[in-house]
Amino acid sequence: MAAILNEMRDGRDPQCWLECDCRDTEVGGSRQPRLTARVREQGPPHFVRLNRYGAHACSLHSFRTDPDEDEDDDPSPEPGKHRPLRPVNDTLDYLDDEREPGAGKPTGRPTGPRGVTASGERLPRLGRILHTILSDARFNAATAASGQHPWDRVSTFADGEEITDTLSLRQVLFTEPWTRLAEKMNEIDGLPWPAGKKRSALLLFVADKIEAGSAIKFTRYKPATVTPERGMRIGGRDQKHSHPPYWVLAVIDRNKKGEARVREAFAQHAYSSTQPVPLDSHYERRTLAQLLKIVDWVGKKGVAVALVKPLFDSDVTLASGEIVWCRPDFELEFNEITQGPAAARRHRIVVETMGSESEAYLIQKTRTHEIMRSRGVLLEHVVRDDSEQDARDDAFGKRLYGRILQLAGVPRQAAATTSRA
Repeated sequence: MAAILNEMRDGRDPQCWLECDCRDTEVGGSRQPRLTARVREQGPPHFVRLNRYGAHACSLHSFRTDPDEDEDDDPSPEPGKHRPLRPVNDTLDYLDDEREPGAGKPTGRPTGPRGVTASGERLPRLGRILHTILSDARFNAATAASGQHPWDRVSTFADGEEITDTLSLRQVLFTEPWTRLAEKMNEIDGLPWPAGKKRSALLLFVADKIEAGSAIKFTRYKPATVTPERGMRIGGRDQKHSHPPYWVLAVIDRNKKGEARVREAFAQHAYSSTQPVPLDSHYERRTLAQLLKIVDWVGKKGVAVALVKPLFDSDVTLASGEIVWCRPDFELEFNEITQGPAAARRHRIVVETMGSESEAYLIQKTRTHEIMRSRGVLLEHVVRDDSEQDARDDAFGKRLYGRILQLAGVPRQAAATTSRA
C-alpha cells in the first residue's frame, strides 16, 4: 500500500489514481469514484477522493482514517512518545455527526484530538481542523508577499477540496465575519448534504482583537463581532488573548429553536494580518521576524531557503532505530550551492523559541531538543520581555546567517562582504 501511495501525486494534480468498482453504472451522470494520494510535509501519505467524481456505493464513501479516540493512557508520556498530532485526513470529518460532539459541555475536555499543543494541552477537534486547513493551504509557509490576497488563497484551496461528490469545502467555508448568519444557514439548507452529518458552516478569518469571549474584525464601517455561544478556545501559550492578531475558525449552525448561531470557535496566533503565519505565541512572532530577515539576506547570496512553521508532528528515527515524534517551532530547508554536476545536498535547520526560564520548561525542552537534533541542526532563539532582546536578536541572526552560508557552501569572502554591507 505504501508503494502505491508513493507512486501517486497530490490529489489536486493527480498523475495516478485508483478507480473503485463499487458501481457498474453511472449514477445521475456521475463518473466512477476515484482515489488518489496526498502527501503532506507532516503525517503519513493517505488516500483522498478526487473532486467531481462519483460517490462510493461501498464502505469507502467515508474515509474513517482517524476514528474517535480515547484519552491517552499516559497523560505525561516521555518526550517523543506522545500520541502524535496529525492532520484531519478526511474532509468529511470537518462536519459534525448528527449527534453533536460535546453537547452540553462547552468547557469540557476536547473530543477526538490527537497529540499535544505547544502549551502541553491536547488540541481540540476544531483546532485540529484549523491547523489542517492552514497547513494544506500553505499558510504555514513564511515567504515574501506573493501579491495574492490571503482570502484568495483560501478560496483557491477550498475550491479543490471535496467533502462529497456534490459538496466542496468552498460551499461550506466562508471568510466574511460580517455575513448574516441566517442568510448563510439558508444557503447551507439548500445544499446537497451527506447523510448522518449536521448542517453547518465554517467561518475562517483573522481577528484584530479577542475580547470578552468575542473575536472582532475591524472594517471601514463598524467592527464585525463574532461571539460563540460555547466560548472560544485558544491554541498556544497566550490564554489571555493579549497579543493579536489571531486566526479564528468558528462553527455556524442552528440551535434547538432553529435559530442560526455561532456555536463554538478556536483561535490561534497569527504573525500579522497581511502575513498570517499561524504561531503558538507572541514570542514566536519575534523569532519569525528575525527568520524572515535572514531568509532575505541569504537569498541575496543565492541560497533559497524554505521557511515553514510546522503545525503537526514529524516522525524522527533515532540512531537506535526507534521512531519518535517532534514538532519544532520553525524549520528552514535549503540546498548546497554546487559546483558542477553533483546533486545538491539538502540541509535542514530547526529553530526553537525559548520563551521561559522555568526549570520544568527547560528540562522538557532539553529532552525534546535531543530528538530534534536527529531531524536537523538545532538553533535556539531566547526571547524575553526585557531591554536586552534587541541584542539577543542580533546575536541569533548572526549565528543563523553564518550557519546557513556554511552549510550551503558559500565562500567566506562572499559572506563577509555581505555582512559588512
